[in-house]
Amino acid sequence: MIVIPCGWTRAEIAKLKKGSASEKQAWEWLEQNHAGIAKHLEQFEDALRKRQDQGDFFWELRPCDYYSSLNAPKIIFPDICKAPRFYVDRAGIFLTNTAYCLGSDSLYLLGLLNSRLFWFSISNISIPFGVRAGEYRYRLIYQYMEQVPIRAIDAKKPADKTAHDKIVSLVEQLLTAQKQLVSAQSDRDKDFYGGKCESLDRQIDALVYQLYGLTDDEIKIVEAQK
Repeated sequence: MIVIPCGWTRAEIAKLKKGSASEKQAWEWLEQNHAGIAKHLEQFEDALRKRQDQGDFFWELRPCDYYSSLNAPKIIFPDICKAPRFYVDRAGIFLTNTAYCLGSDSLYLLGLLNSRLFWFSISNISIPFGVRAGEYRYRLIYQYMEQVPIRAIDAKKPADKTAHDKIVSLVEQLLTAQKQLVSAQSDRDKDFYGGKCESLDRQIDALVYQLYGLTDDEIKIVEAQK
């Protein structure tokens, strides 16, 4: 993916103390310093110039307030899915359609978002988007996500802090187990780490139920939903 933010070209040229540059001078600089990118983009020049959402030059992207969020640690997730698919990214991955991100890498939040209780909540807020493999898919766009109640933690309350730390610890273990599952070679190892992931998932779900104060009957309702 090529990401050239609005203003980047002039800022890089300014570092050379060459002052403001015309488009011709800026393009020559790009060709000299980033020949591969310039060569690739040159073939799309006509289409790039026709865009309304461009930066200072045709090869730049439009002004955007969230480049810093994409570069930073974050939680990313798809637009449409049939189960929780939230992933913590600390490598500065850039996203295209159709995916979104939250500007946080909180493992506590990650645990809540991947829980059965979250999915039960979003399935009663979002609109079903067709059935795939026998399960409804749901859109996770802003208008639905903002309605999901996230349990805030009061660090001054020992019970809150304990619950928070337990969830974080289990999420850390789950992330490790998932990596081990992906790299597992034998069926025995795949079964072992697959079972470990399921067990850790269930433990996180139980803590989330407790944190939100669900009764046994309410938990049965959540668990009964496919």
